[in-house]
Amino acid sequence: MEYKYDVALSFAGEDREYVKKVADILEKNGVKVFYDSFETVNLWGKDLGIHFDFVYRNSAKYCILFISKYYKDKLWTSYEIKSAISRAIESNEEYILPARFDDTDLPGLRPTLGFIDLRKYDLKEFAELILRKISDEPSKPITQTEQKNLASIYLALNALLSDKGFETGRSFSVYITNLNKEYRYFNEPVFVLSKPFNGTNAFYLRDKINQINFPIKLEYGEVTCVSYLIQPQSLHLWEQLERDTTVIVKVTTTIGESFDSNIIEVSKIIEVLKDD
Repeated sequence: MEYKYDVALSFAGEDREYVKKVADILEKNGVKVFYDSFETVNLWGKDLGIHFDFVYRNSAKYCILFISKYYKDKLWTSYEIKSAISRAIESNEEYILPARFDDTDLPGLRPTLGFIDLRKYDLKEFAELILRKISDEPSKPITQTEQKNLASIYLALNALLSDKGFETGRSFSVYITNLNKEYRYFNEPVFVLSKPFNGTNAFYLRDKINQINFPIKLEYGEVTCVSYLIQPQSLHLWEQLERDTTVIVKVTTTIGESFDSNIIEVSKIIEVLKDD
């Protein structure tokens, strides 16, 4: 598959000086790099939230995360890594290439994912590793297989009720049950459309009704539920989808297992939102 970029770089502003040197080396070697300072004119006037999501989800062969204590707490990097994780789940291929300045943990990023420790390589050596990596085609991780019998994922479309029993809105609820004999850490659910919309078919919902920190550890037989508020103003977005489109949630574990939920028709979502 042809991509606009060979590699997209995701980093915190505090680490820009190092990342710029890497980007310069890659560009001099003919690598197509997404590095924001190379894109000043192209980014001018764009909705950066939408554009960056498209870049980190669709536009590059690989995405390098420059992980540091600064990366974890930045708003933009939190969006970028979620877009990258969605791409990795959708493609089921090697895509995210972590490079660590330190031992900071990032929510949603599997701790077993192979990484480069930047403390062990000088800048030129690291750039050479990138050049070698992008010359290969992405492969499918052996561990990333469908494990239908090891977890149950149920997606429900619910009514929100007030204390007096009146309906006050709608929500998606995702029930995750661990059916493996051993404990598992489950990542946050990704919503997946059967037909792409605006170039993508996967997205996260951010308006959690109950705050759960992912990845979450579930013992054998343990169940957790996370619910997301469906904003009334989202109706116009659902109405832009083709009416036979469906939605599921995909949930992965930190060791690469992948589980799909039941299907909900978009026409049903539109129907219940119009009833509010």
